Amino acid sequence: MEISFSSEHFTLHELAEGIFAAIATEMGAGFSNAGLIDLGDRTLVFDAFENPQAAQDLLIASRQLTGRDPAVVIISHSHPDHWGGLQVFADCAILATQATFQAMIPIAEEMRQEQRDPSGLEKELQATEARLAAETDPRQRQALKISVIRQRHNLQSLQSIQPTLPNQTFDGKIIFYGTTRSVELIPTGKGHTESDCILHFSKERITFIGDLGFFQQQPFTPYGSPPDWIAQLNNLANGKARVFVPGHGPLGSKADLLLVAQYIQAVEDMVHQVIQRGGTITDALCQALPPPFDAWQGIGRRFEANVRGSFNRQSHPQHKG
Repeated sequence: MEISFSSEHFTLHELAEGIFAAIATEMGAGFSNAGLIDLGDRTLVFDAFENPQAAQDLLIASRQLTGRDPAVVIISHSHPDHWGGLQVFADCAILATQATFQAMIPIAEEMRQEQRDPSGLEKELQATEARLAAETDPRQRQALKISVIRQRHNLQSLQSIQPTLPNQTFDGKIIFYGTTRSVELIPTGKGHTESDCILHFSKERITFIGDLGFFQQQPFTPYGSPPDWIAQLNNLANGKARVFVPGHGPLGSKADLLLVAQYIQAVEDMVHQVIQRGGTITDALCQALPPPFDAWQGIGRRFEANVRGSFNRQSHPQHKG
């Protein structure tokens, strides 16, 4: 159920007693989803949003709903829209897999470079605003509006961000035991990135899956490993969990997992057919997705990035993620 705590960056949903999903709003600075878990004697956070403003609201929610600050923060993977707000939780134990930690190091340095010279981000925003002004297709305009909002948030918060990295790493399953519940932190290996992890509540049959899940919108696949990602989704769909919290989009079910897998396979098959015909990447970009994926958010730039990533992987198989 949705609860009364209010933030412009996310809505909180209590999935079971003490287990909260923070679902990002389109207009907020969170951009990705997060989790807040009360174990009875300590509080966990799963992912830390893209910006400190959203993470600060999650800290306030933790104090209001669990009576304490989080003790542990888990980062699902290396993409910065899931850890840009980590400075808010700098005093916590911050966990990520070793591979995720290593991938975060150069991203943190890129953030510092952008702080020293934000001109690249400013030009990107100007280009997106120009595209929005010229676009007439309603779906494309909505996608561009969301991009503009995100880029403005990122520029406004840029100088206040203190890139913060995990202070602990793990490579095997960890079980957190609390006085009211336990939860399993499970590294899943390659999928959306080189190293993803999930948070699974076996008794409550709830799983936070990070960016293995993009529900009702196109996933971001250029840097993933499609066969491994599809396998992870099928494994989750064959498991006992019934509620899934994705990295992006609303709460979902096993049917949503399978739709993500079908989307990834559809893009791979579409690009494969173009390559088999001797076509170019331009030919691949002219292809249309079948329903329901053609109506999903992200039909513009994200679809283009996914097609380019798939074309490069299949044209140069030795470079597969």
